[in-house]
Amino acid sequence: MKPPLEFYLMARTYNSYGAHPMLSLISGLILADTQTFGPAVSELTLTFHFHTSGQPPSSLERLYAEFHAHRLKLPKIVFRRSREKVSIDVASNLIDGGDWLRCRDLSRPLLKGFFAETLTALDLLKPHFTAEDDFALDKFLSHCRERERSLPGTDEALRVLQQQLKVRKAAIRSAMSPWERLGIDWRDFHPNARSILDDPFYWEEGNDFSPHGNDTGADLLSDYRLWLRDHGSNNPLDFYRRLLARWGFSDDSTDPVVHSVLDEAAVALAFAELKIKGGCHPSVADFARKAVHRQRQKALQAADGPIKEDRLRSLELIEAKL
Repeated sequence: MKPPLEFYLMARTYNSYGAHPMLSLISGLILADTQTFGPAVSELTLTFHFHTSGQPPSSLERLYAEFHAHRLKLPKIVFRRSREKVSIDVASNLIDGGDWLRCRDLSRPLLKGFFAETLTALDLLKPHFTAEDDFALDKFLSHCRERERSLPGTDEALRVLQQQLKVRKAAIRSAMSPWERLGIDWRDFHPNARSILDDPFYWEEGNDFSPHGNDTGADLLSDYRLWLRDHGSNNPLDFYRRLLARWGFSDDSTDPVVHSVLDEAAVALAFAELKIKGGCHPSVADFARKAVHRQRQKALQAADGPIKEDRLRSLELIEAKL
Protein backbone atom coordinates (compact mmCIF):
# COMPACT_ATOMS: atom_id res chain seq x y z
CA MET A 1 0.00 0.00 0.00
CA LYS A 2 1.24 3.46 -0.90
CA PRO A 3 2.05 5.84 2.01
CA PRO A 4 -0.41 8.72 2.58
CA LEU A 5 2.20 11.29 1.49
CA GLU A 6 4.92 10.85 -1.09
CA PHE A 7 7.68 13.45 -1.11
CA TYR A 8 10.16 13.63 -3.98
CA LEU A 9 13.25 15.82 -4.14
CA MET A 10 14.65 16.11 -7.65
CA ALA A 11 17.45 17.97 -9.40
CA ARG A 12 17.49 19.51 -12.87
CA THR A 13 20.27 20.94 -15.00
CA TYR A 14 19.93 22.06 -18.59
CA ASN A 15 20.68 18.52 -19.80
CA SER A 16 19.66 16.23 -16.91
CA TYR A 17 16.84 15.50 -14.51
CA GLY A 18 16.55 12.97 -11.73
CA ALA A 19 16.90 11.94 -8.12
CA HIS A 20 20.07 11.64 -6.05
CA PRO A 21 20.88 9.70 -2.84
CA MET A 22 21.50 12.96 -1.00
CA LEU A 23 18.10 14.37 -1.90
CA SER A 24 16.37 11.04 -1.29
CA LEU A 25 17.88 11.01 2.19
CA ILE A 26 16.20 14.33 3.00
CA SER A 27 12.76 13.20 1.86
CA GLY A 28 13.25 9.85 3.57
CA LEU A 29 14.20 11.54 6.85
CA ILE A 30 11.15 13.81 6.70
CA LEU A 31 8.82 10.85 6.07
CA ALA A 32 10.62 8.47 8.45
CA ASP A 33 7.67 8.22 10.85
CA THR A 34 4.00 7.53 10.34
CA GLN A 35 2.61 11.03 10.83
CA THR A 36 -0.23 12.10 8.55
CA PHE A 37 -1.07 15.65 7.59
CA GLY A 38 -4.29 15.37 5.60
CA PRO A 39 -5.57 13.99 2.30
CA ALA A 40 -5.43 17.25 0.32
CA VAL A 41 -1.82 16.49 -0.64
CA SER A 42 -0.78 12.96 -1.52
CA GLU A 43 2.28 13.86 -3.61
CA LEU A 44 4.77 16.67 -3.16
CA THR A 45 7.65 17.22 -5.57
CA LEU A 46 10.41 19.75 -5.03
CA THR A 47 12.88 20.29 -7.88
CA PHE A 48 16.15 22.18 -7.56
CA HIS A 49 17.38 23.88 -10.76
CA PHE A 50 21.15 24.32 -11.00
CA HIS A 51 23.00 26.85 -13.15
CA THR A 52 25.71 25.24 -15.26
CA SER A 53 28.75 27.42 -15.91
CA GLY A 54 30.86 27.30 -19.04
CA GLN A 55 29.74 26.73 -22.60
CA PRO A 56 27.49 23.84 -23.68
CA PRO A 57 28.15 21.68 -26.74
CA SER A 58 27.09 23.47 -29.91
CA SER A 59 24.21 21.00 -30.39
CA LEU A 60 22.77 21.92 -26.97
CA GLU A 61 23.14 25.69 -27.03
CA ARG A 62 19.43 26.34 -27.49
CA LEU A 63 18.47 23.90 -24.74
CA TYR A 64 21.03 25.55 -22.46
CA ALA A 65 19.68 29.03 -23.14
CA GLU A 66 16.03 28.03 -22.67
CA PHE A 67 16.74 26.28 -19.38
CA HIS A 68 18.63 29.20 -17.86
CA ALA A 69 16.06 31.72 -19.06
CA HIS A 70 13.33 29.64 -17.39
CA ARG A 71 15.43 29.30 -14.23
CA LEU A 72 15.47 33.08 -13.83
CA LYS A 73 11.66 33.02 -13.49
CA LEU A 74 11.66 30.64 -10.52
CA PRO A 75 10.30 29.89 -7.97
CA LYS A 76 7.15 28.33 -9.33
CA ILE A 77 4.49 26.55 -7.28
CA VAL A 78 1.65 24.52 -8.76
CA PHE A 79 -1.10 23.03 -6.56
CA ARG A 80 -3.31 20.67 -8.53
CA ARG A 81 -6.07 20.25 -5.98
CA SER A 82 -8.08 17.78 -8.05
CA ARG A 83 -5.05 15.47 -8.13
CA GLU A 84 -3.78 16.16 -4.60
CA LYS A 85 -0.40 17.08 -6.12
CA VAL A 86 1.93 19.95 -5.37
CA SER A 87 5.09 20.83 -7.30
CA ILE A 88 7.71 23.38 -6.31
CA ASP A 89 10.51 24.48 -8.62
CA VAL A 90 13.31 26.62 -7.21
CA ALA A 91 16.70 27.85 -8.36
CA SER A 92 19.56 26.56 -6.23
CA ASN A 93 23.07 28.01 -6.04
CA LEU A 94 24.47 25.36 -3.71
CA ILE A 95 26.41 23.66 -6.47
CA ASP A 96 27.17 24.17 -10.14
CA GLY A 97 25.23 21.94 -12.50
CA GLY A 98 28.39 20.39 -13.92
CA ASP A 99 29.68 19.57 -10.44
CA TRP A 100 26.29 18.15 -9.53
CA LEU A 101 26.45 15.62 -12.34
CA ARG A 102 29.80 14.45 -10.98
CA CYS A 103 28.61 14.35 -7.37
CA ARG A 104 28.34 10.75 -6.21
CA ASP A 105 29.19 10.71 -2.50
CA LEU A 106 27.16 11.98 0.42
CA SER A 107 28.37 15.24 1.93
CA ARG A 108 27.19 16.46 5.32
CA PRO A 109 27.76 20.17 4.50
CA LEU A 110 25.91 19.82 1.20
CA LEU A 111 23.17 17.78 2.87
CA LYS A 112 22.73 20.51 5.46
CA GLY A 113 22.56 23.14 2.73
CA PHE A 114 19.96 21.24 0.76
CA PHE A 115 17.86 20.67 3.87
CA ALA A 116 17.88 24.42 4.57
CA GLU A 117 16.86 25.14 0.97
CA THR A 118 14.13 22.52 1.25
CA LEU A 119 12.65 24.29 4.28
CA THR A 120 12.83 27.65 2.51
CA ALA A 121 11.08 26.20 -0.54
CA LEU A 122 8.36 24.56 1.56
CA ASP A 123 7.62 27.89 3.24
CA LEU A 124 6.63 29.18 -0.20
CA LEU A 125 3.54 26.98 0.02
CA LYS A 126 1.84 29.13 2.65
CA PRO A 127 0.08 31.58 0.29
CA HIS A 128 -1.18 28.70 -1.85
CA PHE A 129 -3.15 26.90 0.86
CA THR A 130 -6.51 27.96 2.26
CA ALA A 131 -8.54 26.92 5.27
CA GLU A 132 -10.58 24.70 2.97
CA ASP A 133 -7.57 22.57 2.06
CA ASP A 134 -7.55 19.50 4.28
CA PHE A 135 -3.82 19.51 4.89
CA ALA A 136 -2.10 20.60 8.13
CA LEU A 137 0.57 22.70 6.43
CA ASP A 138 1.83 24.38 9.62
CA LYS A 139 2.12 20.99 11.28
CA PHE A 140 4.00 19.63 8.28
CA LEU A 141 6.41 22.58 8.22
CA SER A 142 7.05 22.26 11.96
CA HIS A 143 7.66 18.55 11.48
CA CYS A 144 10.21 19.27 8.73
CA ARG A 145 12.07 21.78 10.92
CA GLU A 146 12.16 19.22 13.70
CA ARG A 147 13.61 16.61 11.36
CA GLU A 148 16.34 19.07 10.35
CA ARG A 149 17.53 19.07 13.94
CA SER A 150 18.06 15.32 13.71
CA LEU A 151 20.57 15.55 10.86
CA PRO A 152 23.62 13.35 11.62
CA GLY A 153 26.61 15.06 13.15
CA THR A 154 29.26 12.62 11.93
CA ASP A 155 30.01 10.81 8.69
CA GLU A 156 29.46 7.48 10.42
CA ALA A 157 26.04 8.58 11.70
CA LEU A 158 25.23 9.70 8.16
CA ARG A 159 26.06 6.26 6.77
CA VAL A 160 23.95 4.60 9.48
CA LEU A 161 21.00 6.87 8.71
CA GLN A 162 21.30 6.19 5.00
CA GLN A 163 21.19 2.44 5.63
CA GLN A 164 18.22 2.73 7.99
CA LEU A 165 16.23 4.74 5.45
CA LYS A 166 17.22 2.32 2.70
CA VAL A 167 15.84 -0.60 4.72
CA ARG A 168 12.63 1.31 5.47
CA LYS A 169 12.14 2.23 1.82
CA ALA A 170 12.69 -1.37 0.75
CA ALA A 171 10.12 -2.56 3.26
CA ILE A 172 7.53 -0.08 1.99
CA ARG A 173 8.17 -1.05 -1.63
CA SER A 174 7.98 -4.77 -0.89
CA ALA A 175 4.49 -4.26 0.50
CA MET A 176 3.33 -2.57 -2.70
CA SER A 177 2.17 -4.23 -5.91
CA PRO A 178 4.25 -3.73 -9.08
CA TRP A 179 1.64 -1.28 -10.33
CA GLU A 180 1.58 0.67 -7.06
CA ARG A 181 5.36 1.00 -7.20
CA LEU A 182 5.01 2.99 -10.39
CA GLY A 183 3.34 5.83 -8.52
CA ILE A 184 1.27 6.77 -11.56
CA ASP A 185 -1.89 8.86 -11.51
CA TRP A 186 -3.88 7.09 -14.23
CA ARG A 187 -6.08 10.14 -14.70
CA ASP A 188 -3.17 11.64 -16.63
CA PHE A 189 -3.54 9.02 -19.37
CA HIS A 190 -6.11 7.56 -21.75
CA PRO A 191 -8.66 5.28 -20.03
CA ASN A 192 -7.52 2.34 -22.15
CA ALA A 193 -3.78 2.97 -21.84
CA ARG A 194 -3.19 0.63 -18.92
CA SER A 195 -5.01 -2.26 -20.62
CA ILE A 196 -3.11 -1.63 -23.87
CA LEU A 197 0.26 -1.37 -22.15
CA ASP A 198 -0.42 -4.17 -19.70
CA ASP A 199 3.07 -4.72 -18.30
CA PRO A 200 4.56 -2.34 -15.69
CA PHE A 201 7.70 -2.24 -17.84
CA TYR A 202 6.06 0.17 -20.26
CA TRP A 203 5.48 2.66 -17.46
CA GLU A 204 8.72 2.43 -15.51
CA GLU A 205 10.40 5.81 -15.07
CA GLY A 206 13.65 4.44 -13.67
CA ASN A 207 14.36 1.90 -16.41
CA ASP A 208 16.56 3.24 -19.21
CA PHE A 209 15.17 0.57 -21.54
CA SER A 210 11.51 1.47 -21.07
CA PRO A 211 9.93 3.92 -23.56
CA HIS A 212 9.96 6.89 -21.18
CA GLY A 213 12.47 5.76 -18.58
CA ASN A 214 15.46 7.44 -20.22
CA ASP A 215 15.98 11.21 -20.29
CA THR A 216 14.98 11.42 -23.97
CA GLY A 217 11.72 9.57 -23.45
CA ALA A 218 10.77 11.42 -20.27
CA ASP A 219 11.32 14.83 -21.87
CA LEU A 220 9.46 13.86 -25.03
CA LEU A 221 6.41 12.58 -23.15
CA SER A 222 6.12 15.85 -21.25
CA ASP A 223 6.59 17.99 -24.36
CA TYR A 224 4.20 15.89 -26.42
CA ARG A 225 1.44 16.33 -23.87
CA LEU A 226 1.82 20.10 -24.15
CA TRP A 227 1.99 20.01 -27.96
CA LEU A 228 -1.27 18.06 -28.19
CA ARG A 229 -3.23 20.86 -26.60
CA ASP A 230 -2.90 23.02 -29.72
CA HIS A 231 -1.95 20.50 -32.41
CA GLY A 232 -4.07 17.43 -31.69
CA SER A 233 -5.08 16.98 -35.34
CA ASN A 234 -1.55 17.36 -36.74
CA ASN A 235 0.76 14.51 -37.71
CA PRO A 236 2.82 13.62 -34.61
CA LEU A 237 5.92 13.36 -36.78
CA ASP A 238 5.70 17.15 -37.18
CA PHE A 239 6.14 17.38 -33.42
CA TYR A 240 9.05 14.93 -33.57
CA ARG A 241 10.90 17.00 -36.16
CA ARG A 242 10.29 20.28 -34.36
CA LEU A 243 11.41 18.84 -31.03
CA LEU A 244 14.66 17.45 -32.41
CA ALA A 245 15.36 20.76 -34.13
CA ARG A 246 14.92 22.49 -30.77
CA TRP A 247 17.32 19.99 -29.24
CA GLY A 248 19.81 20.78 -31.99
CA PHE A 249 19.77 17.26 -33.48
CA SER A 250 19.72 16.32 -37.15
CA ASP A 251 19.27 13.13 -39.19
CA ASP A 252 22.42 14.13 -41.06
CA SER A 253 24.60 13.85 -37.96
CA THR A 254 27.41 11.28 -38.01
CA ASP A 255 27.52 11.13 -34.22
CA PRO A 256 26.31 7.69 -33.02
CA VAL A 257 25.12 9.24 -29.75
CA VAL A 258 22.80 11.56 -31.69
CA HIS A 259 21.38 8.62 -33.63
CA SER A 260 20.75 6.75 -30.36
CA VAL A 261 18.75 9.75 -29.12
CA LEU A 262 16.83 9.90 -32.40
CA ASP A 263 15.82 6.24 -32.04
CA GLU A 264 14.89 6.69 -28.38
CA ALA A 265 12.70 9.64 -29.37
CA ALA A 266 11.01 7.65 -32.15
CA VAL A 267 10.05 4.89 -29.71
CA ALA A 268 9.05 7.39 -27.04
CA LEU A 269 6.71 9.18 -29.45
CA ALA A 270 4.85 5.99 -30.36
CA PHE A 271 4.31 5.12 -26.71
CA ALA A 272 3.36 8.70 -25.85
CA GLU A 273 0.56 8.30 -28.39
CA LEU A 274 -0.53 5.00 -26.86
CA LYS A 275 -0.49 6.39 -23.34
CA ILE A 276 -2.19 9.72 -23.99
CA LYS A 277 -4.43 8.98 -27.00
CA GLY A 278 -5.03 5.25 -26.59
CA GLY A 279 -3.78 4.53 -30.11
CA CYS A 280 -0.79 5.16 -32.36
CA HIS A 281 -0.72 6.92 -35.73
CA PRO A 282 0.37 4.33 -38.39
CA SER A 283 3.25 6.47 -39.61
CA VAL A 284 4.52 6.87 -36.05
CA ALA A 285 4.27 3.13 -35.37
CA ASP A 286 6.21 2.36 -38.57
CA PHE A 287 8.80 4.99 -37.66
CA ALA A 288 9.23 3.42 -34.22
CA ARG A 289 9.52 -0.12 -35.59
CA LYS A 290 12.43 0.97 -37.77
CA ALA A 291 14.07 2.54 -34.73
CA VAL A 292 13.61 -0.68 -32.75
CA HIS A 293 15.25 -2.63 -35.57
CA ARG A 294 18.32 -0.39 -35.37
CA GLN A 295 18.36 -0.64 -31.58
CA ARG A 296 18.23 -4.43 -31.79
CA GLN A 297 21.13 -4.57 -34.26
CA LYS A 298 23.18 -2.42 -31.90
CA ALA A 299 22.24 -4.57 -28.89
CA LEU A 300 23.23 -7.76 -30.68
CA GLN A 301 26.72 -6.37 -31.18
CA ALA A 302 27.20 -5.89 -27.43
CA ALA A 303 29.01 -8.38 -25.23
CA ASP A 304 26.91 -11.19 -23.81
CA GLY A 305 25.61 -10.65 -20.31
CA PRO A 306 22.55 -9.68 -18.26
CA ILE A 307 22.45 -6.12 -19.64
CA LYS A 308 22.30 -7.40 -23.20
CA GLU A 309 19.58 -9.89 -22.23
CA ASP A 310 17.52 -7.16 -20.54
CA ARG A 311 17.90 -4.91 -23.56
CA LEU A 312 16.78 -7.56 -26.03
CA ARG A 313 13.83 -8.51 -23.83
CA SER A 314 12.78 -4.85 -23.56
CA LEU A 315 12.88 -4.50 -27.34
CA GLU A 316 10.65 -7.56 -27.69
CA LEU A 317 8.12 -5.99 -25.32
CA ILE A 318 8.26 -2.67 -27.16
CA GLU A 319 7.89 -4.20 -30.60
CA ALA A 320 4.93 -6.29 -29.44
CA LYS A 321 2.90 -3.10 -28.97
CA LEU A 322 3.80 -1.54 -32.31
